[in-house]
Amino acid sequence: MSDRRPSFNSATYALSHLRHDLFRSTTIVITLGLTIAFILLTSSLLFGLVNEISGTDEKASILEGRIPGSLSMFEEFRLTGNELSEDSKSALVNYLLVTSTIVFAVALFIMFNTMSIAVQERRSEIGVLRSVGFSSKEVMKIFLTEGAVIGTISFLGALFLGTPFIVNLAAYLIDRGESGIFFVQPVIPLQLVVIIGALTITLTVSTTYLAIRKNLGVDPVEMLRPSG
Repeated sequence: MSDRRPSFNSATYALSHLRHDLFRSTTIVITLGLTIAFILLTSSLLFGLVNEISGTDEKASILEGRIPGSLSMFEEFRLTGNELSEDSKSALVNYLLVTSTIVFAVALFIMFNTMSIAVQERRSEIGVLRSVGFSSKEVMKIFLTEGAVIGTISFLGALFLGTPFIVNLAAYLIDRGESGIFFVQPVIPLQLVVIIGALTITLTVSTTYLAIRKNLGVDPVEMLRPSG
């Protein structure tokens, strides 16, 4: 076993497990991806509204050209700063700030629960790893690597698949209704992408750490016993 441990690679093990348990991994990625997509959407609407109010012409978006049809729909319903009173501007910005905060809080809750459940379902695996000689540090490294990989995949999926889907759905609802909340073209600048991407990976790794930490202090034999 001493020959095996120096060659241990947490990234290889983590990726191997994600491929092996593809259904569970895909479920986690979809859950987190949709959550992150809502964060991106509310944030991009806030950016778009601020641009409208300030009269900024810059509409650079990382999703420009990747959302067929919906951007033109948003242009039709776009408000301009001249059409809004000062009270309306302040109210709309505050509303989107509150909405973004709520979405972020819910996203944090969903991320923590999702990663906690994923770790809890693998208690016996943790027990096996500990029993065959893996240290707590090595087990922790495996799960943190998985958390980082899942966070990265979820973010990329949200950025290029989840957010366009939600934006198109919102645009469709506007096109079908007389009024709607999505009244401004969403703007996703590179800065927002970097910030939310970093936050996503940080949160998935942090929630994984909190979920795995309490299991590492349990005796491996106890973890191998069937629950219930």
